[in-house]
Amino acid sequence: MKRRVSWGIAVVLLLVFCAAAQAQESYLDEYVVHVAPGKRAAFDAVLKKLVAANRAHQGDNWVALETIYGEGSTITFVSPRQSYAEIEKANGAFMGAVEKALGHPATEKLFEDLGNYTAGSRSLLLRSRPDLSSNMPADPAARARIIGTMRQIRTIRIVVRIGQGPRFEELAKQVKAALEKADPNARSWISQSTVGERASVYYVSQPENSMAGFDSSNLDLSKIMGKDAYQNFIKAAGEVIQTEETTLSVFLPALSNPTPDIADAAPDFWHPKPATPKSTAAKPAPSKAPAENKP
Repeated sequence: MKRRVSWGIAVVLLLVFCAAAQAQESYLDEYVVHVAPGKRAAFDAVLKKLVAANRAHQGDNWVALETIYGEGSTITFVSPRQSYAEIEKANGAFMGAVEKALGHPATEKLFEDLGNYTAGSRSLLLRSRPDLSSNMPADPAARARIIGTMRQIRTIRIVVRIGQGPRFEELAKQVKAALEKADPNARSWISQSTVGERASVYYVSQPENSMAGFDSSNLDLSKIMGKDAYQNFIKAAGEVIQTEETTLSVFLPALSNPTPDIADAAPDFWHPKPATPKSTAAKPAPSKAPAENKP
């Protein structure tokens, strides 16, 4: 991975679901799964049963992503939450929906099968940071429309040195000001770990609707900040940041159950209609030649 600060690019779905009011806490509840080698097809087949059961009885909402550049066989499920209480409520709705659809024994078997196809997993709770983010719509519906039309997210996971969080956030605010002045469409949406890993881990996200979008989305900070300001920024970033890791993920609609606002932005993508099998017309039976009269 490149050891440099490149703030036009970034991490997993992050701030898309955050609350309209900055004073209100909002979270992203993430479940990261590493699928066992050679088990991806079996994993997807079982998971699709779980998704169908959850959808049928209005359980929880989430968006699924697969890492295509980074650690392979990694699937991330992201759900918006407004509070810890909502996490508990959503988990109950999810389990209730699945058990209502499948029954308790079948539900237990389904999760047992998923466990057999999983090499490891991790749960994370991230807190959105709109105060550090660039060009994030204040309207939740506008944010949903953005993510609903996106197909990839390029991500950066930044581990800040212990005790350097305030300095990092000051740097993030400098970038926010520079990006918003240079380009109202340059998205740099930041979230911070709160449970599951240390709090000095930050995520920055850039969604795009095609791979080609990443070719034009990298703003040159040295130009928009000015040479002297940029050099001071790079020096400070080197002192503050311990590590950074860039990945690229794609959305998986078949394994997702998005909120209506997201799905309505691109219904054909999020809820594609089953392919209609091609009908094969019956071939007419060959006509028999009239039998010859034998003498």
